[in-house]
Amino acid sequence: MAVERAALSPLMILAVAAATAFLFAPARHEGWRLLRRTRWLMAVLLLTYAYSLPGIPLWPSLGWASPSVEGLVQGALRVGRLVLLLAGLAVLLAYTSRPRLIYGLYALARPLAWLGFDRRAFAVRLGLTLDYVEHAPKPARWLDALRAPLPDDAAPTTYTLHTERWQGCDSAVILAGLLLLLVVVLV
Repeated sequence: MAVERAALSPLMILAVAAATAFLFAPARHEGWRLLRRTRWLMAVLLLTYAYSLPGIPLWPSLGWASPSVEGLVQGALRVGRLVLLLAGLAVLLAYTSRPRLIYGLYALARPLAWLGFDRRAFAVRLGLTLDYVEHAPKPARWLDALRAPLPDDAAPTTYTLHTERWQGCDSAVILAGLLLLLVVVLV
């Protein structure tokens, strides 16, 4: 939320913090993997902003076929925000095991139970989906993946979620995150 709400100067501070996280190999590996997977999304975002927002043409000689300067600036800002979100996700994925991540989402979804959200079913589905994606065979071509029959596993799969104890550092991280959000929103 801080990345989306931040003005340009606090966004630069967040960018430096994200770049610092990339000094460590696990976060760098996850970050490059996420960036590689979203490269087309970022290109489409940049081009969509560049050609859909009105403004001064970048190349006036091209007329209507020229992207706008304002569109390019806003598109680059949107792509930059997406890169920062992916950097944060890379750090989370690099240093949090899958069961702990799923339990964290399960615990964070507790207030949604008042609205009828079944967080147990969500956690189980998420865990089983992530396990399936990890163990799925990797075909040479994407079309082969669509044509391949699903495995015929008749055995029911169980998924166990282990609870975590609340620690003092959990409170400190949540408090620091809330303070950072408050600073970004107020600046």
